[in-house]
Amino acid sequence: MNSSRPSEQTDDDQEPPERRHRISIANETDVAADVERIKRAVCWALDDTPYDEACVSIAVVDDETIHQLNRQFLAHDYPTDVLSFTLEDDPPQLEGEIIVSVDTARQNAAEAGWSADDELLLYVIHGTLHLAGYLDKSPDDYAEMRAAEAEVLDRLGVQRSPTDARWNGEFEAEDIAEELQ
Repeated sequence: MNSSRPSEQTDDDQEPPERRHRISIANETDVAADVERIKRAVCWALDDTPYDEACVSIAVVDDETIHQLNRQFLAHDYPTDVLSFTLEDDPPQLEGEIIVSVDTARQNAAEAGWSADDELLLYVIHGTLHLAGYLDKSPDDYAEMRAAEAEVLDRLGVQRSPTDARWNGEFEAEDIAEELQ
């Protein structure tokens, strides 16, 4: 999905734009989640989209739960980082569900060189962008998705790790193919 608005960061960009987004978060784990930060991430991820009204439900779960859902809905027999399901896509309205794994975030955060909270936030942003029509199954789509994720993280003031290949341009075609599987 190509964004149609230029992205200029100003001092006024600390809070997401006013839109009619309803975001609910169910944390089904014993790990604390920054609900307000997650809500801001969803709003920023929807900023450069045609959706003025969105209803997004987010569930923070463990690997066992996301594994069951991944098997049930996508026939993939393994845990994953994020699942997203679009329920209504009729611009300017969007409705969807996002499920993120706190266990996977913990595992991947150390390798990525940042906190598990930042990794989990990336999953929420990624899932939101999927709801908004972004794809990531081709190298070009994948690059566009990563650029949109980086823009939202930057707007939130999240420092991306310079050692994380997802952000430093060291991802090669075979890395992208492996990531897409």
